[in-house]
Amino acid sequence: MSSEKDFSTLDNLACNTEVHLQLLTPTKTIRLRSRLIGVDPGRAVILAHGNDKAWRGSSAFITDKQSVIIRVVNSDEQDASILAFRSNIHQIITVVGRWIVIRYPKELQTVSLRQHSRIPINICASLTTIDSDETISTGYLRDISIKGGAFVSEARGHFNVDSQYRLKMDFNGEEESISITIKNQQELDPSSRLAQYGFTLDADEEKSERLVQQIILQHLNQ
Repeated sequence: MSSEKDFSTLDNLACNTEVHLQLLTPTKTIRLRSRLIGVDPGRAVILAHGNDKAWRGSSAFITDKQSVIIRVVNSDEQDASILAFRSNIHQIITVVGRWIVIRYPKELQTVSLRQHSRIPINICASLTTIDSDETISTGYLRDISIKGGAFVSEARGHFNVDSQYRLKMDFNGEEESISITIKNQQELDPSSRLAQYGFTLDADEEKSERLVQQIILQHLNQ
C-alpha cells in the first residue's frame, strides 16, 4: 500500500529531475530518458518529450493511452529513494512545449537508497584484482545496500576474507567499478557449486550511493 508520504514525495519532486520512462508495447520494451516538467497532485505527472535518436525511433508508440512505467530517483538528502509507478499517457502537448502528460498513479512503489537492509536484485557482475585488473570470477549481485551487498559465483578457495577486490558491472554499455572488501563466504546448494560472498563498499558515501542508484535502476529496468 502506498503511503501519504510516498505521494507527498512525488508531488514535491523538483522540476528537471531525471525520469526513466518505459513504454510497454506488445513486441518490445522501449526505455527512454526524460525530465520532470511538474506534478499536478492527484491529476497528472508532466514529462518533457525528448528529441534524440531513441525518442525519434519510438514516436509510433508515444500516443494517448499508451501504457508506461515511470521510475524517478529522488535524491533528497533526507529521504533518498526510487519512486516507481505504472500508468498510461493521457495527452501529448505540443502547443506551449513538447510535453507528455501521464495520468497520476493510484499506487506507488518506493525503494529507499539509504536503508541498511539489503535490497534483493539480480545483476551480472565480476570481481577483479584490485591492482592488475585481472578477472577472478564472474557471477551476479544478489542484494545491495548503501553499506555493501552479496556476490554469488562458483565457490573459489583463493578469495581472501578481509581482502580488497574490484567489483565491475556493465550498465547499458558503460562499465562501472568500485573497490570492495570481502567479509565472509557462505556455500550455497552444494550441488550447484555456488558460494555467496558478502562484501562492504569501500568508496565514500556519495560514490556508493550513486552506484547503488544505478544498480537498482538497472535491476528494475530488466
